[in-house]
Order: sequence, then C-alpha cells, then structure tokens
Amino acid sequence: ILSVIGSVLSKECTNTPTQLSSHTFRYQLLKSQNETWKQEMFAHYHLIPTDDSAWSDLLPRKILRQEADELSWSMMYKKMKNPGSFKVGGDFLKEISLHDVRLDSDSIQGRAQETNLKYLLMLDVDNLVWSFRKTANLPTPGKPYGGWEAPDVELRGHFVGHYLSATAQMWASTHNDTLKEKMSAVVSALSACQKKMGTGYLSAFPSELFDRFEAIKPVWAPYYTIHKILAGLLDQYTFANDAQALDMTTWMVEYFYNRVQNVIRTHTVERHWLSLNEETGGMNDVLYRLFAITGNPKHLLLAHLFDKPCFLGLLAVQADDISGFHANTHIPIVIGSQMRYEVTGDPLY
Repeated sequence: ILSVIGSVLSKECTNTPTQLSSHTFRYQLLKSQNETWKQEMFAHYHLIPTDDSAWSDLLPRKILRQEADELSWSMMYKKMKNPGSFKVGGDFLKEISLHDVRLDSDSIQGRAQETNLKYLLMLDVDNLVWSFRKTANLPTPGKPYGGWEAPDVELRGHFVGHYLSATAQMWASTHNDTLKEKMSAVVSALSACQKKMGTGYLSAFPSELFDRFEAIKPVWAPYYTIHKILAGLLDQYTFANDAQALDMTTWMVEYFYNRVQNVIRTHTVERHWLSLNEETGGMNDVLYRLFAITGNPKHLLLAHLFDKPCFLGLLAVQADDISGFHANTHIPIVIGSQMRYEVTGDPLY
C-alpha cells in the first residue's frame, strides 16, 4: 500500500492486524488448540512492513540516511557519539518530588492511597518472581500468579515491572518501611536471576521470544514486557535510590543494545524497523530517561532506534493519517518522543 505525503512516497506504517492487537484476543488465540485458526490469523502477521526511507530525511542527524554507511553500525554509533549542537529548549515545568508531598489520610485521595498500599503489601515476593527464577533455572518457592503472569503466557513478567514502579512511587509517597523491605527483596531476587543467567538478560520468559521477534515470526510483544521491567528498575533507582537497580538496568540495556546491533549488522536497519510493527511499549522513553542519568551514548542511540520513524514522521509532517493505529502501541512512542525533546532538544520532537 502506497501513500503520498508531499513529495514523500512510502509503504504504509502499521502494527499487527486489528484483532491481533487485542491482548484478550491474542491470549485466546495462543491458548487455542485449533492450529488451522492460528495459521489463518497469523498468516496476516506483519503483512505490511514499515519503511524508514520515507522519514529518514526528517531525522535531524540523518543517522539513517541513504548513503554507503547507512547500515554501518559503527558509523551510526560514531554519529550518535557526536550528536551535534542542539540545545534543550523551553522552560519545562519542574516536577515536585513525591518525597515532599503527603496526602491527608482522611481525604478520598488519602484513603485511595492507603488502599493501594495495602494491595502492594499483600503481594508475595516469591510468587512475583516465580517465572523469573524458573527462566534462570533457580529454585522456585511459592507459586506463580495467574492471568497475564501465568507461566504459559508470553507477557509474563510485565506485572512485576509495574509492581516495581508502583512500589517505588508509593514508598516515596509514604516512606513505609515494610514496603521498602518488600520492594528491595524483589529487586534482589531479580538481581540473582540476572547474575545466574550471566548475560545481562532478565525476563520471566526465555530469550527465544526475541529470536522470533527478530525473525518477524509470531510472538507476543516481548519488548513490551522488557520496557515494564526496565522502567520499574529505573523507578527503583529514581525514587528509592537503589543503586543495584540502576546497575541491573544498564546491564539489561547492554544486552539489548548488542541484540539490536546484531540485527542491523546481519540484516539491515529496515529489518529492525520492520520488527517495531510489534508492540514495544515505551522502550524509547525509558532509554531516554536512562541516557539522562548515565550520559552513555549507547543508551541514546538505542533510544533513537526504538523511535518508530514511519509513525512519528506522520506526526512531524502533521499528516491526518493515524486513524486505526493501535493506541496502546503508539501512544507510548509519542510519550517517548516528548522525552527525546526534553533530553536532546531535537527540534523535530
């Protein structure tokens, strides 16, 4: 499918077909024993590829320009290491620290906070990290939670990322000692899993899911889950000053930096863009946040590579052509583009 915007010609940017974009439908499909139905539905998987060529000229640094070095990882890295002279613009609002805000316990907000706190304290550490330990071949006391966290669901582990973010922010808001002990125990348990695997990889599912992701084969949004884990660990550092969580984050990112590098070197950068038609959560956002902390150019480059240029390009040229895009896939990318501007000052964003 071709579309013309001004003088730009490109293939349509997309995500998985409408039904497969539904987590509930995807869950039912993957659970089904009807192989004919599965084959029929996945036959349309990634039917329409992305095409970064249409939007490459919009990238301010032109790191993906159509030249001899376009697919050279070393050249891309060199350009990102010397990113130019953009100035971070605008007087951004200053966020008030949660440590400096306390809610009236008798207010409706205070009662809601207390309810959330009780829920977070109710959850069991061993149950939360059960699938992580299973993946790392460690002993698995307790029992796994069900729903999206069930051991046979490919999205397992993302709730744990949400838990890390929620507890970090709740602790900053309450300084509850019991909560601090519990969330620190989760971080320590995950660290043990990461060290056992020894590569930097950390997830509740095996890395084989990323083999399928990179091969453009059916898989249920592995980077969506990785984003939640990264964001949770980074929140543990940001709100609770947990240095171990930051070390875990940077080790994870090094692992995925190498994976993306391998895809681009082995295939093309277009192959990487094509894989982004699967939902990747807010990978760009969390990587820009990490870069703001570390200043590591690898983190900036990887963040750029999770911007979806065929989609952000539509927004950049103010094309009224985004109806039908899966909101849960693309809104996080927009949020990440805002973080890109706040961190780098890129005028396009």
